[in-house]
Amino acid sequence: MKASPLARKLAEQHGVDLTRMKTASGRIEKADVLAYVESRASLRLPAASPKARRLAAERGVDLKIVRGSGPGGAILAADVGVAKTAPAPEARRAEAAGVSNVWRIMAERMTASWTSAPHFYLVREVNVSRLITWRERVGKQTGARITYTDLLVKLVAAALVQHPRANASWKDGSIVRNADINIGVAVAIEDGLVVPVVHRADTLSLADIAGRREDLVARAQAGKLRPADIQGGGFTISNLGMYGVDAFDAIVNPPQAAILAVGRIADRVVALNGQPAVQPTMVLTLSCDHRVLDGARGAQFLSALADLIEEPLLPRSPAARAGCGTG
Repeated sequence: MKASPLARKLAEQHGVDLTRMKTASGRIEKADVLAYVESRASLRLPAASPKARRLAAERGVDLKIVRGSGPGGAILAADVGVAKTAPAPEARRAEAAGVSNVWRIMAERMTASWTSAPHFYLVREVNVSRLITWRERVGKQTGARITYTDLLVKLVAAALVQHPRANASWKDGSIVRNADINIGVAVAIEDGLVVPVVHRADTLSLADIAGRREDLVARAQAGKLRPADIQGGGFTISNLGMYGVDAFDAIVNPPQAAILAVGRIADRVVALNGQPAVQPTMVLTLSCDHRVLDGARGAQFLSALADLIEEPLLPRSPAARAGCGTG
């Protein structure tokens, strides 16, 4: 680096590294060093006592605008005390968003359920290879748009026939069993969550279930559900698989005793004939009201449902006898 002798001397006095300096001519002169020293000084923090710096930090005072009264203009604690603090940025006001009547009712019912019903949860991963085959077969046979929710409505209805205790509610200190098998399907709409009901699902074919479910969902999204559409449910299915959710715990829909939370279908490694294999599986979580269902009864229902899902086409299975294999 080319520099005049005077520039080198000044640089040495002020601790300036000449290799960090650049000039248009390529040679560093005295004026260049002085300008560099002055610019560096302007970037330094003003001289201040430790107490003054601590006090300034606590009060939000910028020391660069404080006039120091100490030796050499150093800032003392007293100088910070009389300095004006920088105005705090105006905080954003929280906006209270109004809720729809649907959302308010949902919030009230879920709060009542969570605070009054003692919940417990049972989880089961099921192989859905045959369920996938069944859906494809029924779709071709009927021409209907069959969803996995439709299949589950049919299979849950068949399992409830075997385990009616899961189709009951707690009322006035007693367990009340429902006469019909009416299955609610949780539907998310803009205003909140609604649960239209597929009534007497155990008596319907898959094509009928699909038709009713499609009609109920369409009217729910249009805000045209009738009171009868959301009344009389004895069991609820909440399927979040289409959102990529693996598993979740749902809150029991009062006054029902249980709700089935359904996760997505995904390829997972499972044991098959003693060997690791990749199979499509689904995670089911059964949320139960312990006043109506105990662990053993809930497990028996979930086990029966898992068997129906994994073998829905067996001719002697309860699902087949309920018409599951016919669409």
